[in-house]
Amino acid sequence: MRIGVTGASGFIGTHLLSALKNRGEVVTLSLRKELPGKKELKQFVADTDLIFHLGAVNRGADEEVLTGNILSTSRLLESIANDGKPSARIIFASSAQVYSWVNCKASIRETRRTNPDTAYGIGKQSAENLISNSGIPFVILRMSNVYGPGCRPNYNSVIPTLCNRVIKDLPLVISGDGKQCRDFVYIEDVVQAFMLAGFESVTDSGKIYNVSSGKMVSLKQIVKLIGRFHKNTKVEFLMDKKNSEISYCCDPSKFSKKYGWRPRVSLAKGIEQNLSYFRGRK
Repeated sequence: MRIGVTGASGFIGTHLLSALKNRGEVVTLSLRKELPGKKELKQFVADTDLIFHLGAVNRGADEEVLTGNILSTSRLLESIANDGKPSARIIFASSAQVYSWVNCKASIRETRRTNPDTAYGIGKQSAENLISNSGIPFVILRMSNVYGPGCRPNYNSVIPTLCNRVIKDLPLVISGDGKQCRDFVYIEDVVQAFMLAGFESVTDSGKIYNVSSGKMVSLKQIVKLIGRFHKNTKVEFLMDKKNSEISYCCDPSKFSKKYGWRPRVSLAKGIEQNLSYFRGRK
């Protein structure tokens, strides 16, 4: 079996590559610095049975973010259609940012209308639409805040940002009063979700699933857990930050019912492992 992975050098991609070691021949494609040409894309998709499309741009100017998510996906799909196997499948790494979190009173299900508030969310939603209309068998996984060893601080998730700061003896800086809640899922659980979507039900196609903890966790709770594993933690609250009051979480029950998946790494264990990771890099 030939398996393709875009974004293999990223946070999720590096963990997924480790899980794919004994699954077949794995080929990779970078979408981070510049869009690949037709020849490179053709070599990537040729004879490839399954493609995990993780490559994305989630930081930078809006134009860069949109191009990195929309145009790259469009070119990949075009190459699959023209040069790939008719049976090729694609598993797409989307994001909870395709939803609007304003006035979010309950956990978000996949039936909630998408209305992204960010360029990254718009890019992911547009990529979803391209995939859905491509005619290529697909499964889309909308992930909430993914964290764990290897996640870059000040980039993807607040948990590695705070863990990195506390290991450096810096105060934990919280926007607002810390009561705002988010939905966090550990990298091992996310990789397991991708493996299930890719290998356990090959006839599953055209479906969109949330991959999340389904739990509201406040920033104050995270600070408290960090303080359990690291003494003398200092905290600073910045009360004038925009949108600090927004809370949300996603409902993963649809994916859980289909694949028997559930998050297995507790928040406490995940934070403990993230702290250990940054201690080892100090």
